[in-house]
Amino acid sequence: MKKPTIFYFVHAHGNGHRATFNLLYPALSVFFEVIALTTNNEVTEYLRQKHDVDVLELPPKYPAGYAIPAHTFTKAFEVTPYAIEPAGRAKALAEAIERYRPRAFYCDGVPELAIMVRGMGVPVVLVHLPGHVMNDPTQVFAHELADHIVAHFPASLEQANYPFAAKTYYSGYMSQYAGRGLKPDNRLAINNVTILLGYDNYDRSVLQAMTNDQHTPFTIIGNKLDYDLAENCVLLGPVKDISEAITGDIVISAAGQNTIAELLSLNKRLILLPEPRPYDEQAVHATVLANQHIALLAQETFSPEQWQNIRQKANVLTPSYENLVNASAPEAIAHQLRDWYA
Repeated sequence: MKKPTIFYFVHAHGNGHRATFNLLYPALSVFFEVIALTTNNEVTEYLRQKHDVDVLELPPKYPAGYAIPAHTFTKAFEVTPYAIEPAGRAKALAEAIERYRPRAFYCDGVPELAIMVRGMGVPVVLVHLPGHVMNDPTQVFAHELADHIVAHFPASLEQANYPFAAKTYYSGYMSQYAGRGLKPDNRLAINNVTILLGYDNYDRSVLQAMTNDQHTPFTIIGNKLDYDLAENCVLLGPVKDISEAITGDIVISAAGQNTIAELLSLNKRLILLPEPRPYDEQAVHATVLANQHIALLAQETFSPEQWQNIRQKANVLTPSYENLVNASAPEAIAHQLRDWYA
């Protein structure tokens, strides 16, 4: 019997949305024909190479040469231009809905698309982000109209002022390393510190302050640039498997949700230095983790002495990782969608 179809939107920014799709796609495919929607050719090619999945790339909503204005969150659809291109995107989306007749739309980012799809008669499952999303009228409306909301983190880490908790399903953190046995520590590297750079990378001056202590070896992962750092630093660049590349117990990292999940599932002690995001999603989520003594929170303006002090605090940090990472989260979400729409 033919499986029902669902649409799954994969946001283009960063690596976390792709990583989440990589975890959810196999579980969702058990019950559904999954068609991935993107707005970015790089993401389209990545998904096609990674999975045997149909990908529908929507046309751009911006005219050529259009300067995207900064978000102010003072009105809905504020970065959608008054132009014909958004109509072209909506037309492509409407034709896809007419052709594939999806049972639901799993929207991991871009609330505008959630609003459009709901207006075309399709139930929306909205992925909920941490941060100041409730300051954005577009996000608020998308949360209101969503048939269901899914958060890829534990309910215990929700913000106190979030008004849609009653209709939000909290899966717990998802991680490709959850449930795997941890490799034995290399005792020679136990005092090493790993710096896991996020999508945007830190400025050189920030890395210099972090790594100023010449008695501590640092392993730096994810650098897109060849930073000029001292001899106590080893730069690995992008790696396929961070679990094989990380050395030592302490990891200084950006605060992307997927990265946090992976590091917690590896039982690492975290010092989080959030990268800027439109809704301050990294900063807000990192603060919640710090307030619950699960991680330590750093700042870009830290001096070398402050970095040394926070590493000393990390050495004695003993967070409780219980009930944070859910090794069965992808299957649990897939079963929820089966119960709702299959």
